[in-house]
Amino acid sequence: MDDIYMLADTIIFNRIGGNLKATRLKLNITQQSLADAADISLSSLKKIEKGEIGSFNSLLRVLRTLRKLNVLQPLVEEE
Repeated sequence: MDDIYMLADTIIFNRIGGNLKATRLKLNITQQSLADAADISLSSLKKIEKGEIGSFNSLLRVLRTLRKLNVLQPLVEEE
């Protein structure tokens, strides 16, 4: 595993998008179905999967729909 602090933002975005796409494919969900379920546009989902994450809100919706919000758990826990 690479040191995440040494990676360029674009590499991180590309990896996130690629992992979300892989999860979607593993679950046998079409892009249109995921976009509809996440209540985002198909073009927004396609951009996210290509690593063009322009909206944190859209990313959250996709993570929630794919049941992957747990990746953000440490950031929402109260101290």
